[in-house]
Amino acid sequence: MRPSARSMTVKTRRPTGGLALLVLLCCTLAAPMTNAQTVVAVQLFPDGERRPISPWIYGVNHYDDQAVAHDYPLVRWGGNHTTRYSWDYDVSNRANDWYFINIPYDHPNPSTLPSGSTVERLADQVLCDGNEILLTVPTIGWTPRDRNRRWGFSVAKYGLQQQTAPGDPDAGNGVRRDGSFITGNDPNDTSRAVDSSYTVSWLEHLAGRYGMPSAGGVRLYALDNEPMHWHQTHRDVHPQPVTYDEIWSRTVEYASAIKAFDPGAKILGPVVWGWCAYWGSAADQASPDGGCGWGPDRLAHDDIPFLLWYLQQVCAYEAQHGVRLIDYLDVHYYPAAWNVALSSDESTDTADRRLRSVRSLHDPDYVDESWIDQSINLIPMLRGIVSENCPGLGVAITEYNWGNDEGASSALAQAEVLAVFGREGVDLATRWMVPKPNTPVEDAFLLYLDYDGMGSQLFGDSVPATSEDVLNVPVYAIAGDHGRLYTLLFNKSWDAVTAVVTSSTPLTGQVEVHGFDAWTRLGPRPSVEVESDGTFTLDLPARSVTLAVAGDGTVVPPLDYSDGPSDLCGFGDADAGGQPDEGDLGPDLVEEVDLQADRDGGDGDQTAEEDPDPGWPDAEEDRDPTSPDLPEAPERSEPDRPSDDGGGCSAAHGAGHQPPRPFSWGLWLLVGAALRRRLLP
Repeated sequence: MRPSARSMTVKTRRPTGGLALLVLLCCTLAAPMTNAQTVVAVQLFPDGERRPISPWIYGVNHYDDQAVAHDYPLVRWGGNHTTRYSWDYDVSNRANDWYFINIPYDHPNPSTLPSGSTVERLADQVLCDGNEILLTVPTIGWTPRDRNRRWGFSVAKYGLQQQTAPGDPDAGNGVRRDGSFITGNDPNDTSRAVDSSYTVSWLEHLAGRYGMPSAGGVRLYALDNEPMHWHQTHRDVHPQPVTYDEIWSRTVEYASAIKAFDPGAKILGPVVWGWCAYWGSAADQASPDGGCGWGPDRLAHDDIPFLLWYLQQVCAYEAQHGVRLIDYLDVHYYPAAWNVALSSDESTDTADRRLRSVRSLHDPDYVDESWIDQSINLIPMLRGIVSENCPGLGVAITEYNWGNDEGASSALAQAEVLAVFGREGVDLATRWMVPKPNTPVEDAFLLYLDYDGMGSQLFGDSVPATSEDVLNVPVYAIAGDHGRLYTLLFNKSWDAVTAVVTSSTPLTGQVEVHGFDAWTRLGPRPSVEVESDGTFTLDLPARSVTLAVAGDGTVVPPLDYSDGPSDLCGFGDADAGGQPDEGDLGPDLVEEVDLQADRDGGDGDQTAEEDPDPGWPDAEEDRDPTSPDLPEAPERSEPDRPSDDGGGCSAAHGAGHQPPRPFSWGLWLLVGAALRRRLLP
């Protein structure tokens, strides 16, 4: 058995010199490491209560020219740039992410627009694979006025500013040299006013290409993106913080128009940015008499926390008009603990904190290690809010992130986040962003979507599972097709662990094993046999996730949406400019700022070289002094779900790059050879 690979400094006193190396070598070769491993008992209950797992939890966010390399069941077109996307001109205003500039997307023949737009090309790719696309519907009321490159804060028109865009010296960041914001600018510098009829025209165009939402076309629509940040991200056209009433009035206008066009469309709202926006409005947080989640706007609405109030309006509208405007309660969630989200920090403290912070999704006993400093218990909380205020809605988390693509702890956290989503009953989720190909975080998704490189997927029902050490070795179980039982075992510790697995229903035969750890990419591991007593034993490497597949060994075929598109690969008329090359999905732009500048609680203006604050209040500010009462999660009624079919054109999973291990047997052989030359005459 190979030595346990650890990236910690072992602080023990050792002999020095060549003799010490010889002693170390001999002891390492002789000592059976399994003797020191902790043994953890794991129990599976495939005959227990089941909860269907929605395949739409394995979704990702797409941005501009990113490739959707694998068969993700759901792809979201979202982010700050979609708030002012012109579907007819194929232009986005990049808001404070990039100097409030209208940037047209590349198109081989702009005269044929809106055919062949960036969104259309993405939808072609996603729907052709039998998967789903979630489009952001702008509701801010402004969209780029043409395909020309324009900006919101001209230096010539509004004076000198702190920063200007590289290559566009007249495009300022809207902040004067003294640090004050420019106000009173003209929104028409970049944009034209639009209303919900503009959105319906877009849906009519999409239906002409893909069919109506209720007939397998584009059927998922989110009501804009993080409106509680508009006064920062889009302050050139919306300088005032939004209120409860403004968000609801825009919901009524746009959602009712979409439902009138096709009641089969599924709508997500209110798409708020995070913790403070769950409990109060942007007007509350911006008020001198308010703060995070509380203030005069909330008090004017009977002191009801925002999400609760919003869902009450949804059901009240349905009772009065017979139309349910919102099908999914949609929020964004970025763990607030320092350097956990959107970070490549893999230091020991951060990695440990990142793995612990997954508990904020589901554990009422976990106190968030951030300025929030209280239990979040996010998914049970959201399901409780739905159950108490507007039963039957789904729960969606359309932006979240537990670290950048290359990190070992990011990958392990991402894999467990997906397991938690399945067990706790999230209906739809999309990570920010698409993982880069051939990265550890991509492996975290492939563990569920293509764990063996042959299209095998972890779709099915979540069933109960327990671990003797739930904090370090959490376990999740999924009952799949063909009698398969999937067991996901996480080892968050820095030491290898032995898991002894018992099932409440008899298991026999061989158990197929796959997994990855901090030093080894996703791949097969040696299979194990079920013992005569029905148990099987697995060695869990340090910092790893191990997938055990028990059952009859039949490969589970990928599932297809029964009512989804089936013949979309041939649509588009090349003569009409319908479909450019598949890889041409966006403009050639300079390297943009961190796309999560919308997390920034300040003005958010950043240059491409800057690394913006991930957007949580500073330690001394806005600490929610009247923290809202979180609803107890009641008995959960199952919300209406999307179809449980996953879909797709399976993509083979290559072996990929294998990151170097901290040490290996080859290193010990070299050490031994050196010692032999030194110690022997």
